[in-house]
This record gives sequence, C-alpha cells and structure tokens, in this order.
Amino acid sequence: MIWIVAGAALAAVVVLGALAWWLLRRGPSHRLNTPEEAMHAAAQSLTGFAPLSAVVGHDGQSALVFGDGLRVAVLKARRSDAAAREIVWHDVRATPEGLVVVTGDRWLGTVLVAGIDNLDVRRLAPQLTRGER
Repeated sequence: MIWIVAGAALAAVVVLGALAWWLLRRGPSHRLNTPEEAMHAAAQSLTGFAPLSAVVGHDGQSALVFGDGLRVAVLKARRSDAAAREIVWHDVRATPEGLVVVTGDRWLGTVLVAGIDNLDVRRLAPQLTRGER
C-alpha cells in the first residue's frame, strides 16, 4: 500500500514539474518595439558601443544596431530582456524573409531580422555599404 502512495506522489511531482516548465517556456517574451529601445539595449550590453541608428525586425524579436567606427550589433529578444552581440558585417546575408546573422555564439545562434532588407541598411548605415557593389 505504501508503494502505491509513494508512486502516486512521485507521479504528481513529475506532472506538476512538467506543467510548470511548459507554462514558463510558452509565456510572453520580451519584445523590441522601437529602434531607440534597441539602441539603448545595445549600449547597455556592449562596453564602449556608441549606437547611431537601428532597425528592428517586423516581429520585434531581433534588431540590428549600427554604431561608431563601422561597429554593428545584433540583438535578440529573450524572456526578460535582449541579448546583444557585436558582429562583423560580412556575417549578415539577405534572404527573402529578411537579414540573417550567423553569430557563431552557442546561446544566440542564427538570428533572423524579419522583414528587413539591404535598402533599410543603406538608409540607416551607408558607411557599411559604401565600397560594396
């Protein structure tokens, strides 16, 4: 009899733990709403980064921030804030869905800045595209 009660208690703990994990994973995540918010997050996360302009993906889950001296940062929304990494412009490629950034970072991975194209970048950071044709 005691084994049945212990087994039921263990099953209840496992089910409640799985339910809590599932609810936490599907909860609302942080969203990047404006370029100013993305610039502020990049300045806070990256030491010595002076943002000049930014573009936010249409889904609010990622952004590119352009700074002094040809510096570029990519931001990805997480649950409570945004993760920022400085990147090299050559790690960015255009796709029909938007700009894809391969960060090489284990935690950030590949980031899609949805709905953004090369024209947006030329408008916001002409210094990056000046020599390219």
